[in-house]
Amino acid sequence: MRSSSLLILGLLQAATLALAAPADEHQRGLQAYHRGDVVGAISLLRPPAQAGHAPAQALLAFLLERADETAEAARWYRLAAEQDDPEGHAGFAQLLASGRGVAKDEKAAALHFSKAAARGHKPAAAVLAQAYRSGGLGLAPDPEAAARWQAVAG
Repeated sequence: MRSSSLLILGLLQAATLALAAPADEHQRGLQAYHRGDVVGAISLLRPPAQAGHAPAQALLAFLLERADETAEAARWYRLAAEQDDPEGHAGFAQLLASGRGVAKDEKAAALHFSKAAARGHKPAAAVLAQAYRSGGLGLAPDPEAAARWQAVAG
């Protein structure tokens, strides 16, 4: 092999390891959460979240939200949503809809619920179905849209 091919191979291997590390750290944080170690989970999730790993950002946000650290949770949910993570969109939408940790904005909440639901997030689809049935989140009642989102929600 030529030296340039070896260099490229080495860079690809390094990139693969760099991508695997945040995913592995996220998995360890998830396992800690499932064991009931929320403080440990938060500690384990911060590095991959800071590295830009969207699932770690969304899970960290979820844990922070449950700890009433809603402003910080909103920041992490927003970062995950910016990467099109369904949990990030759904979590950020919940905060926007309630005005917890961020200014209340039903129009933005509906948008983020829609993005999450379009990516198969069933609870977000259920929220949209209800909003279209009742005219919530600033949406006009629309029985057809309600039925479509209800079908996604299952």
